Amino acid sequence: MAASVLIVERNEKIGALVVGQLREKGYEAADVRHGAEAAVALRNKGCDVILLDNQIPMGGIKTARVLRLHPKFSTIPIILGLPTNKEEARNVIAEAQQHDMTNFLIKPFTLATLQKRVNDVLDSEETPEAPTFQDIRDEIRFLTNLPVMPAAHSKLLNLLSKSDAEVDMNQVSRTLEMDPALSARVMRTCHSGYFGFQGSLMKQAVAFLGVAVIRKIVQSSVIYEMFKDEKSDAEGGLNMEDLWRHSLAVGMAMEIIGKKEDKKKTHFILGVLHDIGKAVFLFRFADHYGKVQEMVAEENVPIIEAEREILGITHADCGAELAVHWDLPAEVRTAIGAHHAPGSSNQHKRLAAMVHISDIAVRTMKIGFAGDDLIPAMDPYAQRLQKSVEEITKNKDDFLSQIESMIGT
Repeated sequence: MAASVLIVERNEKIGALVVGQLREKGYEAADVRHGAEAAVALRNKGCDVILLDNQIPMGGIKTARVLRLHPKFSTIPIILGLPTNKEEARNVIAEAQQHDMTNFLIKPFTLATLQKRVNDVLDSEETPEAPTFQDIRDEIRFLTNLPVMPAAHSKLLNLLSKSDAEVDMNQVSRTLEMDPALSARVMRTCHSGYFGFQGSLMKQAVAFLGVAVIRKIVQSSVIYEMFKDEKSDAEGGLNMEDLWRHSLAVGMAMEIIGKKEDKKKTHFILGVLHDIGKAVFLFRFADHYGKVQEMVAEENVPIIEAEREILGITHADCGAELAVHWDLPAEVRTAIGAHHAPGSSNQHKRLAAMVHISDIAVRTMKIGFAGDDLIPAMDPYAQRLQKSVEEITKNKDDFLSQIESMIGT
């Protein structure tokens, strides 16, 4: 059987030329313009070798690292096309070698040179190793450039993760004052028609609204502020405002079914953060996530399945790593990572199951949009908790009012 080569080349004419030449020599060949298209092509039909132009969108090295995260693509050898300038080529080689990339081809190249390089790679006994779990975690951090949480935000989340009686609201007020923009947003929400506070001081707001309500307002404002200025070029149905509405509603649902469950009060923030990996993908992998959303629309599959097919990692994986990056409680990280299949988790599966139930309830109420319109089947472990979706959905009107107060400020 003829060897197959996938050419990832930004210039359409060059890509077509290389494909034609390789086919004349008996190879199977196809070409695409960037990494997201490469992932789609590989999903439809694998290949033996990838020829990857370093000057494609997102860059050849980063694209190669994204492809290697995918269990189906991780062992396909990659030949990196180098720039013509020798100094630039040396810099690219040095960076690539740091990430175990050893096959290169300087542009422009002749067909004979390309054919020899492809054959050398195919004849080599070296096969790229699939990434380990730790490799995947490290790559998620690097490739997504996970946002850093400001010190004041981190301190607030830590202060508010305690039980109501243990929260030092004087400290909360002082910490909010360290971030005027965040403090102003919190006060605007407190002044909304739903919450009805009329005063001007945070201490007054706490006395008027109580710790539980202030926790919800502050936690939601902290996360919103982290992503409010981000922009995504991804085309498709998912946008940050709809995702935010969905996430806030899941946080509120978590409060309802977890009232008697959690002394540390992490329910609301966990609900808000359960899909935060989708926001990271929207902003860091716009092209790839556009293809994920295309697959959802065309094949009517859950977005998490499309993520696995195109990216090889899911928003749950990314969100769990972000929780570690932000030094959030261990149960938050674990529950985010397991909320689609809580029964498979070794730890905090009850908390993950509560997120799972809350997500189903919010999807049933059609509040916001989380990337697909499908309502997943209830996980068998979650069914045993006897937490009712109906218990949550009867609060839809109240959820909508609260969300408008939080988003519309």
